[in-house]
Amino acid sequence: MKQITTIVHIDKMSQVVIAVREAGAKGVSVTEVNGQGSGERPMIRGGRGTTQYRAEFNKMVSIMTIVEDSQVPVIVDAINGSAYTGKAGDGIIVVTNVDEIINIASKNAGSKAL
Repeated sequence: MKQITTIVHIDKMSQVVIAVREAGAKGVSVTEVNGQGSGERPMIRGGRGTTQYRAEFNKMVSIMTIVEDSQVPVIVDAINGSAYTGKAGDGIIVVTNVDEIINIASKNAGSKAL
């Protein structure tokens, strides 16, 4: 099994989650995160709106799912298709190995835990 973690702009969250679910993932976890990467950070007005400064972080979301190895290419393609704008800072996809997974409620392990 593999864990796929995607970090994208917060405004792409719904599109990516829908794409991942439609591609076959049984569930996702979403966490709001702040990030600094290759994307440009927005300008923010301070005080009474008379001064501007560059935000220290971009508002991003981390979307995580665990899938069978065979599902990885389909899920990754779905993420790329739903998050791509062609601009720096579109996000990243990280695929890692999962050694074991156990469903707390059912006590099922492995694929049955999903």
